[in-house]
Formats: sequence, C-alpha cells, structure tokens
Amino acid sequence: MKFWFSLIVLCSALSASAADKREFATETAAFLDAELPRMDAAVENKDRAYFGPALARMQAFVGSWSGEQLERDPACARALSDFLIAGLCKISPPGTLCEPETFIPKVDKHIAQCRAAAKR
Repeated sequence: MKFWFSLIVLCSALSASAADKREFATETAAFLDAELPRMDAAVENKDRAYFGPALARMQAFVGSWSGEQLERDPACARALSDFLIAGLCKISPPGTLCEPETFIPKVDKHIAQCRAAAKR
C-alpha cells in the first residue's frame, strides 16, 4: 500500500512539474509574441524609448514566476532575459553591446525552442 501511495505522489509531482513547464512556455511565448513586433518596430525606427518600459514589463512578467519554474525551461528563461538585449544590439554600433553574428542567432534559437515547447 505504501509503495502505491508513493508512486501516486511521485507521478502527481511529475505531472505538476510538466504542467508548470508547459504553462510557463505558453505564457512566455504569448508575452514574446506581444513584445517582439513592438520591439522590431522600435529597432526599425531606432527608437530606444521602447526599451525602458519593455524592461519593466519583462521584469514584472518574470517576477510572476518562481525561480523553480524558470529553471524548468531554460530556453524560455533565456529568451526572456536576452530578447531586449538582442534588440538593443541591433540598433547599437557594432561590437558595443554584443556580437550580433553569434548572440542574435542564439536568442532566435531560444525563442523558437520556447515557442515549440508552448505547442507541446
């Protein structure tokens, strides 16, 4: 009896963990889908004014999740932490903020991985 109870508790915990990860990925993908077009427009217009309020929105979004939830989905966590840097990188003089040839593709990869996780 004790074995079955332990097994049920373990399966429930794993299921909750998977649900948290999927929820975080879904919410992160939705957040990025709302922010990225706005950021792309700011980059196109070389409008740095977008980035301060966007940082505040990103920090509020991240603050609504526990560290444990963030750790369960590193691709989404990295996409969140890096997408604004990638935008600033695109409008900054080359070599001043990041290495665009390597950093931006990494961010794009994390965003794609996060979106894929949200669809699972």
